[in-house]
Amino acid sequence: MRSGTSMLGERKRVTVLFADIQRSTELIDQLDPEEALEVIGPVLKRLMDAVHEHDGLVNQTRGDGIMALFGAPIASEDHAVQACRAALAARNAIIEFNRLHQRSISIRIGLNSGQVIIHSIGNNLAMNYDAVGKTVHLAARMEALASPGSIKLSSDTFQLAKGFISALQLGPEQAKGVAEPVETYELVSMRPRTRWQARSSGGLSPLIGRRTELDFLKKLLDNAAAGHGRAVTIVGPAGIGKSRLVHEFIASVPEEWLVLQTTCASQRANSSYYPVSTLIRELFGVRAEDSPASAASRTSTRVARLDPNLPPHLPAILSLLDLNSEDEDWKKLEPSERRNKVIDAMKTLVFSQERLTPLLILIEDIHWVDAETQLILNSIMGMLDSARVLVVVTQRPERIWSGRAVERLDIAPLSEPDGDQLLVSLLGDDGSLGYIRRRVLAKAQGNPLFVEELAQALKDTKVLVGDPGRYKVSDGSSNIKIPETIHSVLASRIDLLDQATKSLLQMSAVIGKDISLILLSGMVGTDPDELAPRLLALESGDFLRKATASGTVEYSFKHELTREVAYGMMLLSVRRYLHAKAIEIIELRFADRLDEHIDRLADHAFLAELWQKAVPYQLRSCRRAIKRGANQDAIAIYERGRQTLAHWPPSSKKTISEIDLHLTVITALEPIGMHQRIADVLREARRLAEESREPWRIAAVNCQLTVALWRLGYHVEAMTAAQTAQSIAEKIGQPVLTFAALHNVGIIHHETGDFTQSLAYHEKCLAIETPEIDEKRAGWAALPSVMLRTFMADSLIDLGDFSRAEALAKEARLLAVAANHSYSRANINHVFGRLRIAQGRPVEALALLNESWQTCLDLEMKQMYPVFASRMGEAYLALGDVESALNILAVPEKLDIPLAEHAFGWRFLFIAQGRAFLAAGRSKEAKAVAERALALAEERGELPQQVYAKKLLGDIAHILDTSNTTTAERYYREALGLAEQCSMQPYTTLCNDALATLVA
Repeated sequence: MRSGTSMLGERKRVTVLFADIQRSTELIDQLDPEEALEVIGPVLKRLMDAVHEHDGLVNQTRGDGIMALFGAPIASEDHAVQACRAALAARNAIIEFNRLHQRSISIRIGLNSGQVIIHSIGNNLAMNYDAVGKTVHLAARMEALASPGSIKLSSDTFQLAKGFISALQLGPEQAKGVAEPVETYELVSMRPRTRWQARSSGGLSPLIGRRTELDFLKKLLDNAAAGHGRAVTIVGPAGIGKSRLVHEFIASVPEEWLVLQTTCASQRANSSYYPVSTLIRELFGVRAEDSPASAASRTSTRVARLDPNLPPHLPAILSLLDLNSEDEDWKKLEPSERRNKVIDAMKTLVFSQERLTPLLILIEDIHWVDAETQLILNSIMGMLDSARVLVVVTQRPERIWSGRAVERLDIAPLSEPDGDQLLVSLLGDDGSLGYIRRRVLAKAQGNPLFVEELAQALKDTKVLVGDPGRYKVSDGSSNIKIPETIHSVLASRIDLLDQATKSLLQMSAVIGKDISLILLSGMVGTDPDELAPRLLALESGDFLRKATASGTVEYSFKHELTREVAYGMMLLSVRRYLHAKAIEIIELRFADRLDEHIDRLADHAFLAELWQKAVPYQLRSCRRAIKRGANQDAIAIYERGRQTLAHWPPSSKKTISEIDLHLTVITALEPIGMHQRIADVLREARRLAEESREPWRIAAVNCQLTVALWRLGYHVEAMTAAQTAQSIAEKIGQPVLTFAALHNVGIIHHETGDFTQSLAYHEKCLAIETPEIDEKRAGWAALPSVMLRTFMADSLIDLGDFSRAEALAKEARLLAVAANHSYSRANINHVFGRLRIAQGRPVEALALLNESWQTCLDLEMKQMYPVFASRMGEAYLALGDVESALNILAVPEKLDIPLAEHAFGWRFLFIAQGRAFLAAGRSKEAKAVAERALALAEERGELPQQVYAKKLLGDIAHILDTSNTTTAERYYREALGLAEQCSMQPYTTLCNDALATLVA
């Protein structure tokens, strides 16, 4: 591994081209082999020349055709575009061959893009490359489907090149060996576009976070306008927004300025004067379709008009356009003399134009500039001080170009708020997007192109559904795949590294985002000092950053996407080997502190396919994520654990591991409100537990299942599960499980309205409570001590004992704050807020509720959204702020929180909405939501909720028809009867007062 993986092979994203001669057998049927070669050989040579001209690699020649790769063995950002150029060049070459030799040879060409395995074949004296994979097969099928003289593209190639080509959509075609029909296109021609033109043709997102840079460029422009010319190089990595910035700037340039634009291209890096030629064509209006005579005539006329001093430079200017001059003196010059004449001509041309109008010259991607153009630029730079000229160039940091008196403007990544603003402009701000937005921003690391492409990839893969600016997360996978546009940019940078440094980067990618130097040196099998030069190269290349923590040297990837691309380039077999090696080194060198590395060990074991070793590490990693509040991470680890266990043969050990995995993930699923899934998981866990015949596991599963069923309103089934757990726990003398079972029986009584019985069970919990219960917290999403006091306080509020409710709420809050546990704090804060409202202290209530509201949004505690919105709405109503109450109560619906899984919270929300609508004078809307609240309460068999709903319906009926109190009285009396049944003293008083008002 120290010498790299290229000899073994690599995974590459490429475009594969197949071309063959039509009816070649008929063509050479009557010919001697040598005569056949004389016919076929020149044709194949022209095909190969076309490939080489456009940076392709011919890796196979057949009797009558070739196979070529673009983007291998060195990755290319525009492999599909180059392959299309090569295909058109090949076809044109054969047309020209036929014209010259009076033949009628026809070729057909097929292209497909995708991932292949590139491997070397040969020995030390000769090295060739071959590619294998489905991508190659489909490219061959494209060729077979192409008609004579045509070029057929797959959809994958078309999507990558579409900004640069004209193509006809042919529709789906059935390719041999491919199950589904393939969408195909016929390549017609190339569009003369720069990268920027191709990208901007589809519309632009808003420019965000670049005010300082725009002001800097505007200042340089003002200086140049005053006769103090300037040159500036805008530096930043691919996708950072250099072109977006400079074109936004150009759009604001005053009309009197002449703006000339050109771009350097990777495939033109060895084409002398290519960018200069483009500038001259733009200045003089020379079109691509102009004949040489027409182009020369137009150029001569424009030169004479521009400046009387220019005509002597005409031969040099014509040479830059690849036009011949009849000037005899020019023909006699040596190459070095012609170079000097060209430089003089360009200086004269620029400053002649500057005397007529101020001049802005933009040269993009100057890191690909040819040597001759560099000489011209360096010469011009030294003469700008007294000229009305601003030269702006853009470049990447890996190939810095600088000239005399050139200022440098480095483009930094967008800040997180600016990146999020860009993302919101693309996707919208739907509440379901929170987790996805954070993941995209983490991957993009402030790179605007990456933000845009990742967002587009989420839409293309249906992770997001909806309309522009109003997207939502679908119910499917939330995996974020790296778009080809990003992959090709990063892969081409990685392939520029020398092989040893590239291998070190890939080995680092196996370790993870954060890289321990001890672990890396162990995997390489060398001392850390020996790695220093290569690590320094990776630092300076902006791949890694160095950090020292607690005296230990660590490195980390500057971009997670870079790590993913470097990792994805390796063969699966190589990855597995390296992951297994990483486990071996971690277990050996960090044996006394494996918990610090448990997440890595879980990942390495899974990716090494060490299935037996992986599950214990995954369980510990899942529990660690839950303790950190990283619920989505915990769920992802759980899913991996299930995949891992699928590789285990049936056994009691497998059954127990499945149960433990199910029990662990519940704690992560609860805060984000996935209650139906919790119930499904736990029913499966109960089946497995009963098979295992282990009493404590059966009790543990039933404890967790109780809470899931209680949340969903299945209180009878929940009570059965709770009592089963209580019976087993008491029988086996398991205090932690006994506490949980008693607590769960109590919360069912609480929900169904028997507050006295609920408190009795919870008092038993207080009597057996120990610190161990909070420390172990197995199966609890929040701290047991906090949840116990939360429910007791809530029961006491309904019973009217505010004094003891406050004492318990304060205890619970102190425990939650001391543990710094967000979910626990959210649970007690919503009940404490309710208490403060009942006490007539709504300002204090809002302070408590606001504290946890944002936390719930940030951590996606979805089940708490409607609960907190309800409580905050009630607090605003108590303050008389009806508008704020209505606004906050509308938020859960905007966040698309489904009623079926979150009825526990929606029942509060309906009541609060009804009260707010009533206060706003919107009685009919109030009645509608109050009736929904009552229907939900009756469906779930929850008497306290029926009290709240019936009392509210009485208030609404009284407002709607003051002359007829029959309906209002009926609701008030029904509410009173239920309140008395539940011993709800505050509501008993409220109902009696309401009835007295009716009589009065």
